[in-house]
Amino acid sequence: MALLSTTVLGCSKKPPSEVADRLWVSEMPSGPRDRVDAFVLTEVGKRSVGSYYHGSLYRGVHDSFTWTSKAKDRGVIRILQEQRDYEVRIETCKPDKGFDQCILLQGDPKQVVRYQSRQRWTIPRRGKSLDVPALMVEPAADDDGRAASLESGPWPAFSADGRSLRGR
Repeated sequence: MALLSTTVLGCSKKPPSEVADRLWVSEMPSGPRDRVDAFVLTEVGKRSVGSYYHGSLYRGVHDSFTWTSKAKDRGVIRILQEQRDYEVRIETCKPDKGFDQCILLQGDPKQVVRYQSRQRWTIPRRGKSLDVPALMVEPAADDDGRAASLESGPWPAFSADGRSLRGR
């Protein structure tokens, strides 16, 4: 499933570099059926776009959005389906064990607010779209227990950089 495509119209102001081009999650799921809230924010062409995701590895929904920067730590998220704008402010916070970065997204339209990421969860810049299953499988590469639980899934178990997660 393509998460972001060049058909999504966005704004020309770049997203904040400390937030852009990485996967952010509300918490680390312990298995493929655990629900998680996540988002990505990136540039596609000259457009700042992103997507919120809510669900598990097996089922979920997403809302695409555009981003317009207002200041280094502020912006406007426009949820495309609703055609509604949300002013947000980004603050750093202390990450939990196992995470490298943490942000508070004040004004988050999904009302999650706290998201965390790992250094290796950067979004690969290959082509014009992002692949949700690849983004969901990549975090498991850090954890043998999660990787093992994903091996039995009905999809090819590869990390975002193409490395096989099976038989590790």
